[in-house]
Amino acid sequence: MSFRVTSLGFIAVVALMAVSAPAFAARKSTTDDAVAATTSEAFVAQAAEVRKDMEAGGRYGDISAANRQKVDAQLDFIGSLLQRKGSVDAMNDQEKVQLLNAQEQANSILVGYDDQQLVCEFRKIAGSNRKEKVCQTKREIAAAREVARDAYRQQTSSFQNQQGMDNPGAR
Repeated sequence: MSFRVTSLGFIAVVALMAVSAPAFAARKSTTDDAVAATTSEAFVAQAAEVRKDMEAGGRYGDISAANRQKVDAQLDFIGSLLQRKGSVDAMNDQEKVQLLNAQEQANSILVGYDDQQLVCEFRKIAGSNRKEKVCQTKREIAAAREVARDAYRQQTSSFQNQQGMDNPGAR
């Protein structure tokens, strides 16, 4: 029974690693194939790409200094673990769990700063009780919000200017 539980735990850890490893893949868009880092050499390239994306103007450019430090620490830990062992296949169960935890901690921080992350929501259709699914990237949402703010500012300033012209003695 103990062997069965241990082997099932191992399978679960490997499955989780396979699912979460692509998050560190160097991607140019959301449709590119992800490359899983299973060796030290592959991870060095992926870590460099993530660090580059954390710079100003990068994919995670809005990340705070404190969170950047946390992600860097996790990347360093993952890199040292892979360098010591050579690959994920050479790790024992405990090391695989540590690797997974480090990946998840870094991923959870980065996801909040990923401007290419797709966000979907259901919106009511005007004049109907139906809802439609609308998906946009965080960048598109921010751009639409900025356009709406600018339109509002322009509308309110033109209204205020018009009010001032209609009643010049009101000042």
